[in-house]
Amino acid sequence: MPLSSNNSLRLVHTSDWHIGQELHGHGREEEHDAFLIWLLDRLVELGAHVLVVTGDIYDVANPPVSAMARFYRFLRDALARCPALQIIVVGGNHDSAARLNLPGALLGEGRVHLVGQIPRLNGELDFDALLIPLAGDDAAPAALLCAVPYCRPGDLGRGDLAELYAEVATAAHARAEGLPVVLTGHLHVSGGDVSVDSERRIVVGGEEAQAATLFDARATYVALGHLHRPQTIDGETLIRYAGSPLPLSVAERDYRHSISVIDIGSDGSTLSVLEIPRHAPFLSFPPDGPKPLDDVALALAAFDFGEPETPGRQPFVEVSVALDRPQPGVTSRIHAAIEGKPVRLTRIRSVYPEAATQGGLSGQADALDGLEPGTVFASLHADKHGAAPDSAVSRAFAELVIAVQAEIDA
Repeated sequence: MPLSSNNSLRLVHTSDWHIGQELHGHGREEEHDAFLIWLLDRLVELGAHVLVVTGDIYDVANPPVSAMARFYRFLRDALARCPALQIIVVGGNHDSAARLNLPGALLGEGRVHLVGQIPRLNGELDFDALLIPLAGDDAAPAALLCAVPYCRPGDLGRGDLAELYAEVATAAHARAEGLPVVLTGHLHVSGGDVSVDSERRIVVGGEEAQAATLFDARATYVALGHLHRPQTIDGETLIRYAGSPLPLSVAERDYRHSISVIDIGSDGSTLSVLEIPRHAPFLSFPPDGPKPLDDVALALAAFDFGEPETPGRQPFVEVSVALDRPQPGVTSRIHAAIEGKPVRLTRIRSVYPEAATQGGLSGQADALDGLEPGTVFASLHADKHGAAPDSAVSRAFAELVIAVQAEIDA
């Protein structure tokens, strides 16, 4: 059914909620609650027709019951406050497909569509589950959405990711009959800015970053998840990472987290961005860079962090200490300096002179938990074999890391 001139559609795109995440042992429940309340208010104010969430609803494949309850409450409240809203949620690499699909049996074939993994019938793509009509202002179909979640290697069948997207896009355009088509995905597209501290590597079909040409240029909008910085990717159509709603690592403290609002009409589509309020500040201390331990400890003890209204508003603080050599007692000195203060310590960075950081992995100044596994592996490989690993070895290691992480999360 072709799009009528008066049947516009407003789609809100968000992603990578990571409900249940802890940052260096500190819970994020209050921050997630604040975001979900804010998001629900925006859906009402915007008169949104569709909410699309592109993966990583939970932080781990086996989330705590409190995280699942938080997600279910949001679905309940959104359906109650927005009587015409459709909600489409696709799985991410942090999600368990089965667990994400779990409430679907209770929700039925209504306004909520949960697509944890590529749906198939008798080994073939189930287009009735993949292709979802989206209703606009006059309740008639205004667009067609292809709900493609994160694709594990076993989800691809006999082909690769490019073949899967091509097959989905062909079926969508045939079924759309002139309606605009929206694609979704949860993957790393080449050109996207990566946060190495918290974005787990994805390797599909032997490749980590996929080319933007993966997506059909006829699509009106491509809604992506996985990268935490909100960003638009260069391509032949509008390709957008909505980003995460809050910093998921210290490295993301300068991100301007937001939701993407896409208005689709007969004359095309427009994108606007609404910035999400930061519930808790992220601070680097000292603010002007690393200082000797004595100076940092004294400054921390004297610093006034204010009186946050609630525990969830206490600032996250990363402390950097300048050292000329390894020194015992750094951690205990910093903990003593902030004892009783309303702060949440994320990590203590020991920063050495540049000369001390030469010569491979052993000279790295940051803690091991801040290093990307591939970097550690490449450095060790170079130390032992005199050269960086070739692409086949690097790919095999990346796939091993993904398998191990999936087993840990299960």
